[in-house]
Amino acid sequence: MTTRRAHKPQAAPPPARAERQLDPFQIVDASFVAGAGSLASLPPPVSAEVAFAGRSNVGKSSLINTLVERKGLVRTSSNPGSTRQINLYEARARDGVVFQLVDLPGYGFTRRSKSEKAVWASLIEGYLRGRVTLAAVLLLVDARRGIEEDDLELLRFVEASRDVARRPVELLLVATKIDKVPRSSVRRALDQVSAAAPRTAGGALRRAVGFSSITGEGRRDLWLALRRATLLGGAAPPPNSGAAGEDEDRRTTDG
Repeated sequence: MTTRRAHKPQAAPPPARAERQLDPFQIVDASFVAGAGSLASLPPPVSAEVAFAGRSNVGKSSLINTLVERKGLVRTSSNPGSTRQINLYEARARDGVVFQLVDLPGYGFTRRSKSEKAVWASLIEGYLRGRVTLAAVLLLVDARRGIEEDDLELLRFVEASRDVARRPVELLLVATKIDKVPRSSVRRALDQVSAAAPRTAGGALRRAVGFSSITGEGRRDLWLALRRATLLGGAAPPPNSGAAGEDEDRRTTDG
């Protein structure tokens, strides 16, 4: 008589191991919130906001899409200067942290009339000066061009707009398109961006984060910097309670 051995079932992998493999920084949800062509049409301020600023051809749209891992959340345009309003987005990470991302109109584009440029400047400056929930401004510069005069003006404006009525606004430098810089020259390009920017109030250099929307390089470093700047913990802030009306170019931005 043959004795059949009882089959011993294999133990399932411990849940903790599977959880450790998940990236807490992964964006699990991202959406368009509102488009505002005037300060009055901005949604009510709810939680800490991160604003993205830079010249019209610096790659803001591509950077935001890469950050949130969504190809078409922010529409890119082949025509620099297409964004005529402030666009607000919301992104939620796997660990529950919710970010309010604000795409500001690009500046430095010369094919617009002086009156249009004046309106855009007033919109950008009004937001930067008066938005009580603004926590950080990311200044994007092309790693191949470095900081230009328009960029310096924005940096000085943000520094001059510090107000005791709201939290200090953190300034972060991001050098985009580093995939177009020879690898041997990337460090030097980042150092040059840092050296050209005004120093912090304490006299320290502002370290530039290198970023590529093609390779994804710098994405995790930038999320770490954003979390530090906004001081966001694990709990998600209350949902946005209002949204401005959308128009036909509500999500069209310059790439």
